[in-house]
Amino acid sequence: MIHSLQVSTSDSGPDPLGDAARESLRHSESRYRRLFETAQDGILILNADTAQIDDANPYLVNMLGYSHSDLLGKKLWEVGAFLDIAESKENFFALQKAGYIRYDNLPLRTINGDIIEVEFVSNCYVCDGVQVIQCDIRDITNHKVAERALISAEAKFRGLVEQVIAGIFIIQDGVVVYVNSRGAEIVGHGTADELIGTDLFRWVSEADRDHVSESMRQLTDGVTMSIAFSFAALRLDGATVEVCANAAYATHNGHPAVIGMFIDISEKRRAAREIQRYIVQLKTALASTVEVATIISEMRDPYTAGHERRVAEIAVAIGAELGLDSGRLEGLQVAGHLHDIGKMTVPAEILTRPGKLRVTEFQLIQEHAQAGYDVLKGVEFPWPVAQVALQHHERLDGTGYPLGIRGKAILLESRIIAVADVVEAMFSHRPYRAGLGLDKALAEIERGRGTAFDADVVDACLRLFREKGYRLPS
Repeated sequence: MIHSLQVSTSDSGPDPLGDAARESLRHSESRYRRLFETAQDGILILNADTAQIDDANPYLVNMLGYSHSDLLGKKLWEVGAFLDIAESKENFFALQKAGYIRYDNLPLRTINGDIIEVEFVSNCYVCDGVQVIQCDIRDITNHKVAERALISAEAKFRGLVEQVIAGIFIIQDGVVVYVNSRGAEIVGHGTADELIGTDLFRWVSEADRDHVSESMRQLTDGVTMSIAFSFAALRLDGATVEVCANAAYATHNGHPAVIGMFIDISEKRRAAREIQRYIVQLKTALASTVEVATIISEMRDPYTAGHERRVAEIAVAIGAELGLDSGRLEGLQVAGHLHDIGKMTVPAEILTRPGKLRVTEFQLIQEHAQAGYDVLKGVEFPWPVAQVALQHHERLDGTGYPLGIRGKAILLESRIIAVADVVEAMFSHRPYRAGLGLDKALAEIERGRGTAFDADVVDACLRLFREKGYRLPS
């Protein structure tokens, strides 16, 4: 058990502490015990001489699955949680000498045989004249899983970018800081690395430099958020190639940048029939850009990976049930993928934090609707994508945000995304709770039918799931 100061209550002599001191000591010990028992990290108290376990808090008991009595009195390496007994003994002896030891990623085995990853920190100190060791143990398994998922997502993102048919570039301060393999191929380079660090205008024909410079100025000065332009690009061998570029103002590694893509359109002057093919390619590139934006968002918040895609699919299904034409359904698809793009302005530690958010943190998350609109409003989509991002948290009765608009003032597409968003979010797991299941998700939109949510949209959604066997996208 935890060492504490023992005070004599004998009547054989005067009280050495006095009633006030005794009461203060009792409160101090009670407070320490509450902290020990309610801590959200595992705590293990060891005898520094024998390595025997004196106490373990409830969090550690739950983490490892052993009972409190299973742990007390055993030496550290006798518990079975440590995978290498010999190494555990050596580390204990090292701890005795150094008084401190830390492991940033230590594997432990639970009583069920599961392996969890923990952060393990041990300190020696004297308590009531006895040398003890306190081990603080934090379960970082979910963090490591998310970290590996982030690495995987980044690899998928890079693979996507490297395989698209368009050249992709990032320009900062007039210098090329990234270009994909296709971009290097268009300007006649063997590898993309040879272009990194070069001046943008090294690859623009002299006749087009003023035109390209003006396009870049409009982006960096905030005149427009995206722009399309064409120019003659200089190849390494001195030849020129006609390219069409689409660029947008963004950030890269925390600094302003111009990000875009370009394709070789030289053939358009030789055959008019090729023009249509390039238009199709640009549409494909737009779809890839939407996908890239979604992937980047998921890389920052791996806990909600796939949310935007699933919302888009549910919204399109609802729209089809309502009889929307193919053009509006395509717009719903794009809006669904981009409705939460404003969350890129919210710090990742707030998005992925388990537990209840502070009021200021929740207000910051609420700002993502306006932030998403600000990012998208300058892009000339053929659909109201920016307005959907702004309105997808508005509610029919005016209780939503950020504008508090109500009724038909909310776009139909926004009303559809709102229902799809709630269903997907409640069904799926989040860092702060487990998924609530489809029945509760449908009950929630049914409860808000006609008040928070559009009645026709809710009815269409309920028909899909309850009558037509629609299943949530995986």
